Amino acid sequence: MLKNIFRLTILLQFLAIALVVITPVISVNKLLYPTRIDSAFVNMQQLQFQKMKEATKSDTSAIFLYSPSQLQINFTELEFPMPDSIKLRGWMAIDTTKMISPLLLIIPDMLEGAIDYIPAMQEFSARGFNVGVINLRGQGNSDGEYYLPGQKSVDDLIRIIPELRALPYVNHVAILGSGSGAGIAVSILSDTSIADVLILQNPVTNFERFFKSHAQSEWPVSIPFLLPAIIRSYEKQTGIWVSDYKYDKMIENLMLPQMFVTANFNSKEQITETVAMYDASTYFKKQLYIETQSYLKRPGINNSKIYYDKISAFINSSLPYKSKKVSRKKLATR
Repeated sequence: MLKNIFRLTILLQFLAIALVVITPVISVNKLLYPTRIDSAFVNMQQLQFQKMKEATKSDTSAIFLYSPSQLQINFTELEFPMPDSIKLRGWMAIDTTKMISPLLLIIPDMLEGAIDYIPAMQEFSARGFNVGVINLRGQGNSDGEYYLPGQKSVDDLIRIIPELRALPYVNHVAILGSGSGAGIAVSILSDTSIADVLILQNPVTNFERFFKSHAQSEWPVSIPFLLPAIIRSYEKQTGIWVSDYKYDKMIENLMLPQMFVTANFNSKEQITETVAMYDASTYFKKQLYIETQSYLKRPGINNSKIYYDKISAFINSSLPYKSKKVSRKKLATR
């Protein structure tokens, strides 16, 4: 009897040690290597859907998008080489109704990719925008080992955005950041004024809260005990200090029009975070919009006409009246 108790005690101790060692590694890997939403991912989903359809003899249909060409979008491929030889890729839908149009640059969440925003490219370009979507490092079809929502991605986009703004058919830039992409967007604009309008979809007040939320979704029981180890492991591998990114403090100093959106969300906490960011903003022109019908749905075809109309209207009403390109041209001819 005593031997059995002793063996059980040893086994439990071993399991506890294994939990402490293994759980942080697995949790960090989920944050470092999120599922890449690319054409291979879409193809796998399509095959799984076909198998399910055949097994259940269902007559349901589904749309699987992997390229803007499927929706007859007039677009161009984007590829940006970084100084360390990493290449970031994406697409830009071109507005064909005007010679010069604003650019709406979309920065997806870590669990999304440019592919998710193909329907948004179609909808926003139909409303008079050039629409760019960029996969960051470790995301979609871009290069990179890790997904890095810190200074590295900020530096990458600060390098990319002026190149996009210099295109002859772009006159203004609006940025739409979703989830972790919203935090990156706030960080970009706290360092530079390279955009005219900011749209934050499902933002978080700080990166530590975002980090804990994603870690909790993987290991809800053990997280309180293991979270410090998970954070240390993540910081060591990425150089990103989790507690440094306080977006609700950064937003206080941003002097440009801001719209705060909750859409394609999966918890009430995301609404609370969006409202908290709206309240933290001190700029006079700001707007809050919550789209309840896209709850638990991925972005794109699940968003309503009102969603696209409201965001488009806010951007158009917030842009400078005159094109900056035209202003520079006038100054040059004096």
